[in-house]
Amino acid sequence: MMKLQKIACMTLVSILMLGFSACSSGPKPDEIDADEDLKCTKNGAPAPEWVCKNVVGDAMQTAVGHSDYSRIGDNFMLQEATDNGQKEMQQVVSHYIEDKLATFSRKIGGKAAVLTDGIASSIASEVSGAKKEDYKQIKLWRNPTDSSIEVLMAVQEKNINKDVRQKLLLALKKDDAVYKEYEENDGEDLLDDLLPLD
Repeated sequence: MMKLQKIACMTLVSILMLGFSACSSGPKPDEIDADEDLKCTKNGAPAPEWVCKNVVGDAMQTAVGHSDYSRIGDNFMLQEATDNGQKEMQQVVSHYIEDKLATFSRKIGGKAAVLTDGIASSIASEVSGAKKEDYKQIKLWRNPTDSSIEVLMAVQEKNINKDVRQKLLLALKKDDAVYKEYEENDGEDLLDDLLPLD
């Protein structure tokens, strides 16, 4: 009887995951280099490697969300894990943006660098928060030891880059001297390298 309940539970989780994935416009699971081999241990159980460490996708950012077992049910747990994953993604994306803008500032120099440094953290905060709906769950793993759930979240960098570039250029264009300096120092080429749109 217990085995039947477990099978039914896993089937429900699979159906829920399919439902989440089907309506997702985010990255597909096969676009991420997420090792499914049980190479790590989570709460006493062998787990896929992506559960234990951040994974790398081609031009993507990723994070892992978690939910403890709840008697309320799988739907609640999946939502909790996804919410947790979106919060983790927000931090990951914020760091990504700040790093890219710091590199841009270093390379562009002058007044454009001063302006960029001054607005980098606010752009990172705004964009990482606004992109929450783009942080999609693409993988799920249930721990057989404690029935907790882990989900792998991902977002394509081009979706982030577009918004970052728009906000940065809007700020640069407010000051003619700064924008002229940006153009003279090949600012657009720098942005194409650091924040590509494809």
